[in-house]
Amino acid sequence: NVTSHTQVVRGTVGREALLSVSYSSSSSDRPVIKWQVKKDKVKPVTVVQSIGTEIIGNLRPEYRNRILVFENGSLLLHNLQLSDEGAYEVEISITDDTFTGEHYIKLTVDGIQTNFVGFKCSKTYELKYQEELT
Repeated sequence: NVTSHTQVVRGTVGREALLSVSYSSSSSDRPVIKWQVKKDKVKPVTVVQSIGTEIIGNLRPEYRNRILVFENGSLLLHNLQLSDEGAYEVEISITDDTFTGEHYIKLTVDGIQTNFVGFKCSKTYELKYQEELT
């Protein structure tokens, strides 16, 4: 059984997001972990496949050097992009345990908000101070 404490993760462009899951199994074998993302009505795209934390196969260019898979199946996405937004599905399987589980987490990504405070001054004033000592 794959579980998670959250169904929605909210991230910000340039930061990181943890899609946290966990599973239980009596097997000592490393799990095969597969993360996919579905955006809009397009068919799911594989983000990463791993055996335990060891990534197998080639990553899509948009995910290279930006992802990390943990032993418990969780996925850490670095340097979030607006294009990372979508419904993520993790599938975890262990062959000798005939264990297969899956879970969905929705990732939303907000753009960077910047606050700008400015002022305009049209004249420059020079202050002179004189003091007489007696």
